[in-house]
Amino acid sequence: MTYDRTRLSQDDIATATATVKNNLPKSANMVMVDLGIPPGFDLLSEDLQAFQEKTAAQKSGRLEKFSQTATQAILYFNAIAPGETVTLRFRLRAKYPIRARTFQSRVYEYYDPAVGSIARPVQLEVAKR
Repeated sequence: MTYDRTRLSQDDIATATATVKNNLPKSANMVMVDLGIPPGFDLLSEDLQAFQEKTAAQKSGRLEKFSQTATQAILYFNAIAPGETVTLRFRLRAKYPIRARTFQSRVYEYYDPAVGSIARPVQLEVAKR
């Protein structure tokens, strides 16, 4: 997980990039990506919807569906081929002044959760406008 900026003003938009690479020698099936949404931010779900539509015809790296709560977005991928990298960009709107760490994000196989990786939290700061 990376962010185009970590200091914003209230109502500003930051772009986050989630990069998932399959380092396994085989296809990773039923891949779950759990994106932590930082406190005080709204995820603009139209970005996830657009990615889902863009990948609809792909055999690998297809976003099947996603669900969202206040603190996370859960993405369900059909499979990711060996060596394949999936990159997803989405926007976050800062709702109010806050200094907080992002929630943990992780990727794992649905049927084998031990196979996965965790992204470290990042400090974000939102100033009053």
